[in-house]
Amino acid sequence: MQQNSTRQDWQTRVDAVLKGKTFVGDAALQGRIDGPRVFRTQHAPWKVFARIDQTGVAKAKAQALDDLGHGVDGLILTSIECASVLKELPLHKASLRNEAGDLGAEALRVAIARQPVDPARLVVDFGIHDVQLVHTVQQAGFDGPFMRADGRPFHAQGLSDAEELGSTLATALSLLRKLDWLDDTTLAAAVSLTLSTPQNMFLAIAKFRAARILWSEILKISGLPETPLALHAETSRVMLAEVDAHTNILRSVTATFGAGLGGADSICVLPFSFNQGLPNSFARRVARNLQTLLLHESELWRVNDPAAGAGVIEQQTAEICDKAWSVLQGCESGQWPTADASQSKAQPIIGVSKFASPKVDAPEVEATL
Repeated sequence: MQQNSTRQDWQTRVDAVLKGKTFVGDAALQGRIDGPRVFRTQHAPWKVFARIDQTGVAKAKAQALDDLGHGVDGLILTSIECASVLKELPLHKASLRNEAGDLGAEALRVAIARQPVDPARLVVDFGIHDVQLVHTVQQAGFDGPFMRADGRPFHAQGLSDAEELGSTLATALSLLRKLDWLDDTTLAAAVSLTLSTPQNMFLAIAKFRAARILWSEILKISGLPETPLALHAETSRVMLAEVDAHTNILRSVTATFGAGLGGADSICVLPFSFNQGLPNSFARRVARNLQTLLLHESELWRVNDPAAGAGVIEQQTAEICDKAWSVLQGCESGQWPTADASQSKAQPIIGVSKFASPKVDAPEVEATL
């Protein structure tokens, strides 16, 4: 009968693998567990965001009210016209995010000013480009964030997760310089980050953890007070298949799982038919319910930084931190990364290039592209 292995037997095998290197148990097994933690701004469920994609005030209002009545915490204004819908909505119950440029930000400011609500009590991510408009918005009583560093364009170019993060942080750093007239406390919270969350769950966790770790380092080096980063996630647009689009639901689940465990403050799950046209109510409902299940049935938000101490995640986080920091330094010297098409490898897409369904379902859209 084989005897049970002892700790010494295990240590002997470890020493053989290490070939003379010193084995430190805590460092090998725990990685960054004693390093920076990646808590959300608040220990609470991440906010569920939905885009107002409808055109026309009546349809946009109906869409927004439907979302707010079924689990959505925040609305994304995608056009200037969306601002006119705000007077019909319970603003005290919703966070707002402008993605309609400076004109949209100004329209948003004016629409809120016409209502009996204290701007300081609202959570609004303005996404402003013009510094003068930041002056105007701040004087109106808003706390920020005022500007946004958006990683989605870098992701869409085909950059790696580390390259996307490094380029986004470089953008954020340039925005901090534009706003250096603000006091330190306001400045530290004046810029938000938006990143795409991919279908690779482990990489998504590591990327969002790395974003908080590196932002903390940037604030420290800049001499700014330690301030939680306003970190928003959107499920990757480029991962969404146009053929057999229902398979996108599974991709969105793993992408959301990764961003949620990685510490995103808010997440927008694009409806699975997003790349086919204007998603219909069913596709939008699936996007909402997906997050509802992860938040309130799986309760993924309950534990702060749940990946801390997991060897594979700690290692991936460290690797992304190192690579992204190197990219950030390159951007600072004018060397921005570009996607290398020769190095890209086509990955199989379930439902499209692999295990294609013989049946093609009708698109779940109100209007095709």
